[in-house]
Amino acid sequence: MEIDILNELLTESVAKLFNPRAVYNFKKPNPVYDNYQKNSNNTSSTSISSMQSDQPKFEQPQQKLSNPPTIEQWVNIIGPQKLQESLNKLNIDLAKLTKRDLEMMSMDQLQNEKKRVKNELKFYDANFQSIFNRFPLRNEKEPMRPLYIYYKKLKQQIDKVIQNPGIQIPTYKQSTNNTQGEIQKRIEDLKKTRAELRDKLNNFQNEFTTTHNRRIRFHKDIAPVEKEYKLYKEIKNEIQKLENILQKK
Repeated sequence: MEIDILNELLTESVAKLFNPRAVYNFKKPNPVYDNYQKNSNNTSSTSISSMQSDQPKFEQPQQKLSNPPTIEQWVNIIGPQKLQESLNKLNIDLAKLTKRDLEMMSMDQLQNEKKRVKNELKFYDANFQSIFNRFPLRNEKEPMRPLYIYYKKLKQQIDKVIQNPGIQIPTYKQSTNNTQGEIQKRIEDLKKTRAELRDKLNNFQNEFTTTHNRRIRFHKDIAPVEKEYKLYKEIKNEIQKLENILQKK
């Protein structure tokens, strides 16, 4: 009897092993422990990944110059740098320079500026020669083209003044440190120049009236003295600005 019961129990137990619906009292999974085990196993790979992501990202290095540089490197890299150095030394911004700026310069200023620009162009040639043992060809001077154009404009303005001397504004270097005496002297010089211009314009007007039997009415009428007329207005404005500065001091 007892043996039959035991066999029945064993048979039932064995049958459960092959029953997919059977429930076993195995140890329940522990999410915390499992995660710890998973992280532990992946520690090395995770650490490497983190180290790689923390590494600084370096930009692509700029083009390195050979020593000595090639002609191509000079024209494309060094040449433009030389131009900027010259512009900084001359303290000019060619993008803002106008024809009026040149016309407002005295002959002394024009000649001095021309000399300074010429020195920078010669300095460029000397630098090129020191590396390549020859002077640059025309295409190798291309980086300095803006300065060559400026030099040409200076020469043209000088020639224009020589051919039509007219009346020049007195040379003056204005700064925030000018004393009252310097400003007053500037005003006096400008007033003298303004008086000369006024006399010239009045004479022209009288001659025009006598010749054409009418007063000046059209813009074309003042063409012969247009430069002097514009200069007269500019000097008048300059005097007003300087007088305002004196009042504030």
